[in-house]
Amino acid sequence: MKKTTRILTSLAAVSALALAACGGDGGSTGAEGESVTLHMATMVQPQTPNAPVQNWFLDELESRSEGRIKIDRTEPETICPAPEIAECVKDGRADIGISISDYTPQLFPMMTLVSVPFMVDNSQALMQSLAKVNDENESAKAAWDKAGLKLIGAWGPGKLILGTNQRVQDIEDIKGMKFRVTGPFLQQAFESAGANVVALPAAETYEAVERGIADAVAWTMDGPVDYKLMEQLSTWTDPGVGHYTTFAIWMNQAKYDSMPADLQKIVDDVRADLNAGEGMKAFQTKTVEQCDALQAFPKTESFTAWDEAATAEWRDSVQAEMLAKWEEQAKRDGLSDPASFLADYQAAIEAAGAEDLLEDPVAACIAQMNG
Repeated sequence: MKKTTRILTSLAAVSALALAACGGDGGSTGAEGESVTLHMATMVQPQTPNAPVQNWFLDELESRSEGRIKIDRTEPETICPAPEIAECVKDGRADIGISISDYTPQLFPMMTLVSVPFMVDNSQALMQSLAKVNDENESAKAAWDKAGLKLIGAWGPGKLILGTNQRVQDIEDIKGMKFRVTGPFLQQAFESAGANVVALPAAETYEAVERGIADAVAWTMDGPVDYKLMEQLSTWTDPGVGHYTTFAIWMNQAKYDSMPADLQKIVDDVRADLNAGEGMKAFQTKTVEQCDALQAFPKTESFTAWDEAATAEWRDSVQAEMLAKWEEQAKRDGLSDPASFLADYQAAIEAAGAEDLLEDPVAACIAQMNG
């Protein structure tokens, strides 16, 4: 009887150790603490400047948690197509998602404000201002709660630049040109300047320029370099439009809430550093390469910036009307107080402008090519 008791006691001890080493739903509860696996859905292509931003965040989660946060990294759009990634995170098919906010504007009325041109000219100012206003504005916090999503960070894929084969240094030069432009507010701005707007997917633009369907493009630095449009267009310029859309990282709020408090803190700490400058530092590792490629390409004739007066003329002719339209649409999409959000966003941008910010990659490239 004593022998049997000893055997049962030993078995119980072994079972207890086994249970201590195992946890449900991909986690563990050993001496080092519970581990969590986060499943990722992304649209970010590995060669773009957005990839280092994404990867910095994911790498830091794993590193700072000493492996207790594990990321199930997937190839772009293998779990969900790009326009559905936010919905995938919302309904729990993914725990972390990275995509373009404007694909699901009904979920993010507080993010579509970036679509209005001439709002912010510096990439770092944009990223930290978006983090601040979405953390602090009451109507934004209510919208995020309703969506069931936690905003990790949002950034522009780059300032808008124009690619042409002729001089374009003010709105008079835009008149009559066939511009490939995406986004309703941006298209409205070009139409108001007299351009013939051509809506084309990115992958079809090279051939469209080749065939004369479009003779100019409004894009980021991805356009000339990654989509090879520098082979078709020789003259590039920054018209001062600034940013016009955002990539964003979201986390399922219920998943975040289910994590141990110490892992939540790691997520929050990494998030804070991402928005405070590390995200844009990562972004610039690729944009430096893009600038070098554009500068070295034999067909490139120039990369310049508009005079402030030329930018102001365009901005003053269109922005007020577009902001009014944004407020109306944001209200319909569930942002309870768009006016307060707009005011807080503008204040955050102004405050950021007084800081020692990272130089915007487009501004740095123009300075390098004209230095």
